[in-house]
Amino acid sequence: MKKKLSIKISKEDLETWNNFIKETRSVEDKDIKLSPEQNFENTKTYDLRIDLHGYTIEESFRKIDQLFIFAKENNVKKALIITGKGIHSNKENDPYASKDLSLLRYAVPDYINKNYSQKIISIETSPISLGGEGSMIVTLKKYSLGDSF
Repeated sequence: MKKKLSIKISKEDLETWNNFIKETRSVEDKDIKLSPEQNFENTKTYDLRIDLHGYTIEESFRKIDQLFIFAKENNVKKALIITGKGIHSNKENDPYASKDLSLLRYAVPDYINKNYSQKIISIETSPISLGGEGSMIVTLKKYSLGDSF
């Protein structure tokens, strides 16, 4: 005879959940579409943060293009680009998707190297505190007045 699982929620769990719902300021809203200007941060590790979670590869590439335009106009030296690790990617269900390059984690640095290699110094995996292998820090060269894309 199998024991029936209890699905009753304890008063403590219910209270914790209700408090969480009432106080959501600590939860980051990933659905907000921020412009690069709204993502500009003054930190020692990076100057600009872009989160590409939920974007397609094409949308991500457009965001990267915007990043380089914004970086030139605003003298950005380091950008934190969050791609995620690809563990929630739907690549297994799409028979036409590449099993490796469909992940933003691989496609974004390839795109930057292919299209902006003259504009960057390096692309490095972020420290664990900033996302580890799910993000990268791109160090940009200083722009001169005559530089163009």
